[in-house]
Amino acid sequence: MEILTTNHYERIKELFKDSKCKIRIMSPYLSKSLAEKLCKLVKEKRIECQFITRIYLEDLYVKANNIDAIELMVKSGIQVYALKFLHTKMYVFDDDRAVVGSANFTSSGFKSNIELSLLADGRNESQSLELIAELTQYFDDTLAKIQKGLVTEELISKVRIDYTNLIIPYKKENSSTTTNFNTTMYGAVIKIPKDLDLKTEALSAKNEKDIINEVFSSNEPRQHIKYDHIIWMKQMGRGNERIDENTSYKPTKVILNGKKVLISTYSESWRPSAVADGDEIYLAALSQNSMKKNVPIIIGRGYLKSFSKDNWYKEEWLIEHPWLNAYPWYCIIEKCEILDTVVKNGISMDIVWDELGSDTYEASFGKCETIDKVSKKHYQKAHIRLSGNAKEFIDEQFNRLAAKYGVKNYVSE
Repeated sequence: MEILTTNHYERIKELFKDSKCKIRIMSPYLSKSLAEKLCKLVKEKRIECQFITRIYLEDLYVKANNIDAIELMVKSGIQVYALKFLHTKMYVFDDDRAVVGSANFTSSGFKSNIELSLLADGRNESQSLELIAELTQYFDDTLAKIQKGLVTEELISKVRIDYTNLIIPYKKENSSTTTNFNTTMYGAVIKIPKDLDLKTEALSAKNEKDIINEVFSSNEPRQHIKYDHIIWMKQMGRGNERIDENTSYKPTKVILNGKKVLISTYSESWRPSAVADGDEIYLAALSQNSMKKNVPIIIGRGYLKSFSKDNWYKEEWLIEHPWLNAYPWYCIIEKCEILDTVVKNGISMDIVWDELGSDTYEASFGKCETIDKVSKKHYQKAHIRLSGNAKEFIDEQFNRLAAKYGVKNYVSE
């Protein structure tokens, strides 16, 4: 047997790499980076994997757990179960090696936190086999009691909706008040502890330090992802003329020099002179999301052609698009894809602000501003520059929605 302290990551990494048949994990908290590694291993080596975790809205809110990581595992064929009141941290590999201790399945749990675990290796130590057999039995017995806790894509969708509803009133300036908490939990329950304090249980991850948990509070800045072109979020509609959230969106198409082209339009005071060939555009409708919150909702993405001083609307366009009087400047959209669903099912920007804070936008990257302040940056702006970090996060969400709803592709001639 071996005591693991500062060497958790190295030893755990070896155990995962050497696994051949089956991996069992119990951990209340998990991070996406490790979930990605686990999914890759399971796929490459065709390993059976069962993962028991817990899903509390409060854990998601304080970034101790990650619903994207859970969804990734489910889609990768890992059997994920949600168990209320789970605090066990245990890893069993092929019935002959096991780790049990304090380390969660998170980057900080294996790398930076002060943790203590016991590694039992039955391949080299016959006396460890009995302990490993007991740990395996404990896992299997627990699993047998929580079959109704199997995490499905339907449950994940419900959690996402509930989470969106939580952060709308939560992510406000001075939201650190201790009166705010949410006790919503999902999954199976074996027994309810006596004298249970739901608030204490729901907030139990507040002090769980993890890389994801420190998005808004870490003194170390997030790595700034940069691209060699500009990434724009273009807003469509007005605060007092919001796009109907129950309609689907179609890009504006006009005839220019005998060809059909897609355009993004701007008011006379917002001449988009900084737009260059190859810049990306994320089309955001000023509308209401599924929770009836007024917020920009991304429903499309594409690429722009360079702005020219001649990009002023043509009189003949007014026949079909009379509103161009108010938005005379335009940029040509070379190509784009639009989610094949109604606007409210797009990517609500409050989800992006929740994930990245002031790092959502290029101009405020690294400033650690409040969510309330970040959420107002798009006011009175036709378009705003997104950070590379925001692009990657939005693309991930867009790809997920594209798989669910499909997309419609549009190309300028």
